[in-house]
Amino acid sequence: MGCATGTIKYSLFLFNALWAILGILVLIFGGLGWGAMPDQFAIGILVLGGIILIISLFGCCGAVRESPRMLWTYVSLLVVLLVLIAAFIVYNPRDVFKNYALKTVEDSWQLEQTKPGSMDYIQKTYSCCGRNSAQDYLEISYWNASVPNSCCKDNNCVNPLNLYAIGCITKVEEAFADEATVSRSLEWVLLGFDVVILSLAIILAIHYTNRRRRYNY
Repeated sequence: MGCATGTIKYSLFLFNALWAILGILVLIFGGLGWGAMPDQFAIGILVLGGIILIISLFGCCGAVRESPRMLWTYVSLLVVLLVLIAAFIVYNPRDVFKNYALKTVEDSWQLEQTKPGSMDYIQKTYSCCGRNSAQDYLEISYWNASVPNSCCKDNNCVNPLNLYAIGCITKVEEAFADEATVSRSLEWVLLGFDVVILSLAIILAIHYTNRRRRYNY
């Protein structure tokens, strides 16, 4: 059992190192994504990343110190995390980023009516023009039957071929077309990773618990 235990121990340590890196990446994603998603969603991602990071550090310490108490605590935390991830998969609304981006387009277009230039960032980001098409700007007297430079490639509207003819609603939908599939895949990978680490932690915790009992006798 010694060789097998050592393998499990170092495997658990390695997985926890990867788990910690994943937690850091989740924190970075939540931080960089702030403003590109609903605030409550961003907060949830940051909290999840923090929990993953803390749990991984706890698991590393438990494995290195060969402490049954720390490992069982670690197992309990992993179970809680497993439940949270499962709940997130079940209740997480689909297309969060796409819906938020679409709402941003709608809000910016409404603001464009009274504050010209409000669509510039979106139009540059998605290479689009107007809400539905460049024709939308014909309805805004400020632009006098023209379009802003952000509607054209390299901000150069002198050449008609540079005009982005497709509206921003369509472009956003295209940009986030695979969001649901990608997010669902990542959620299941996260869940599977948790299950693997949980299994290793339980095996190791049982082994060290039994070993301590033998020593006590």
